Amino acid sequence: GGRSKMKVVFCLPTVKRPYQQCLDSLEASLPLLAAHGWEEGMVNEVGNPYISAARATMLRKALDAKADVIVFIDHDISWRPADLIKLIETEGDVVAGTYRFKADEVSYMGTIHSTPEGTPMARADGCIKARMVPAGFLKITKEAVDKFMTVHPELCYGEKYRMSVDLFNHGAHEGLWWGEDYAFSRRWEALGGDIWLVPDLQLDHHSQDKSYLGNFHTFLRQQPGGDLWSST
Repeated sequence: GGRSKMKVVFCLPTVKRPYQQCLDSLEASLPLLAAHGWEEGMVNEVGNPYISAARATMLRKALDAKADVIVFIDHDISWRPADLIKLIETEGDVVAGTYRFKADEVSYMGTIHSTPEGTPMARADGCIKARMVPAGFLKITKEAVDKFMTVHPELCYGEKYRMSVDLFNHGAHEGLWWGEDYAFSRRWEALGGDIWLVPDLQLDHHSQDKSYLGNFHTFLRQQPGGDLWSST
């Protein structure tokens, strides 16, 4: 017979309940996931004030649910159904989308690698090699988790047969305070891993009374010289 379906598990940390826009996006994405042959699941962690602990707890639940791919989604992000498929099916162990800060001035989270000429380092499919990415729309494979745990036993905890890993361990490092998503990015690059950023995703970032709409690809195209390196 054919190979068994690949399974993706979504991890949503929330204080109370996700924004409706986030839930609507997830619901709208389910038929497309099924059409692409993905089995899916979702785990939550509600009310945990420590985001790194919330993510570590959800990751363990996702692995217990036999996830091949784990996707961390923040409760205040929304997207088009095709964007979630694109994130999941883009090649790479760590793949992310980026979105705007919640501010009127348009700026995006994360940092990218640039060529000596100052253009983003991109591969054939248009993905940009990133240095640091936010964890609000982030795909990580089970192989990446395995590699991370092997290199960072000091971040693993729990019973040996079913260890959890503090993938997003935050804190001070070489004179700077690192948030949990950038700290993960730093460690992943340090162990030789690549981080790929999918630029052409419509990721909107919501607050109670306002939505910060954004597409990083469009934003880059609008920068000086942006049309020179845009992927088709």
